[in-house]
Amino acid sequence: MTTSVIKPTGLVHGHSECRYLDETIPVLTRVLALDLVDRRDHEAVLKHPNTGWKLILHEGGAEVKDKPERNHYGVRVSNNEEVDRAYQYLLANKEKLGLKKVVKRKERAGSYSLFFVEPGGNYWEIESYENRHKAGLPEHIAYPWKTKLTEERLSGCGYIPQAMTHGTMECVNLEASVNFYRGALGLDVITHVPTSKPHDVKHPLTPWYVASLEIPEKNRKYLTPLQRYTVSVESPSALAAAHDALQDRRKEFGITAIDEIKDISDGQFFLLSDLNRNWWEVAYLQD
Repeated sequence: MTTSVIKPTGLVHGHSECRYLDETIPVLTRVLALDLVDRRDHEAVLKHPNTGWKLILHEGGAEVKDKPERNHYGVRVSNNEEVDRAYQYLLANKEKLGLKKVVKRKERAGSYSLFFVEPGGNYWEIESYENRHKAGLPEHIAYPWKTKLTEERLSGCGYIPQAMTHGTMECVNLEASVNFYRGALGLDVITHVPTSKPHDVKHPLTPWYVASLEIPEKNRKYLTPLQRYTVSVESPSALAAAHDALQDRRKEFGITAIDEIKDISDGQFFLLSDLNRNWWEVAYLQD
């Protein structure tokens, strides 16, 4: 078995760039049951109570562009009926919430969902794995929460997001990308559907994942470093070793950029751009 460059302790953060925090935060807390954990200057930290990873929101102002649908985050509800209720609620409150779009997606291999675009220009998915579970997907994967939230959490909405389950990104060559995810980042790559190639990138100890969606180069949309995912390591020395090793092997993995290590209040990190020019953060974060 090949040893990966990084020995990750977790896939701990997703980052997202919005226009204005004052527009985006109320939607994510009211519609998706996320909690506001921290806010300072032009940055906010949100988290779903049933999910360990955090969402870091970056405020970029009026010039921030809308993101493509294939770069979205998603939450999961308990059944298909709740997706239908969510669709009706969001349509009825579209103007009040400032949503740009609310659309139902055709069911794909048992995934039943809708998409909406929040005021900051980001797509979100509300999905159900009811039919995937009926088709044989284990319960702990289809319903990755231990304590079910009650309707009081989102009173009057008719649905309850029970977990923040995934993010997504685009890739051009899935096979080469999987080599990077596994060999460089030390993450697992799995699939929830036997007929699909493994493309869901995750840490082996946690259920949330990032779906890597293969598309033609001509359709790629390239995003800023504020749209990224964070992989954590156990110590400053592990971070330094990972940085040096990735520098040495950047041609092997197709790494297109790698920044220097920077200090932050709770640790250290560096950014890198992978073969698809998607951005990743590798960080040592103090408890």
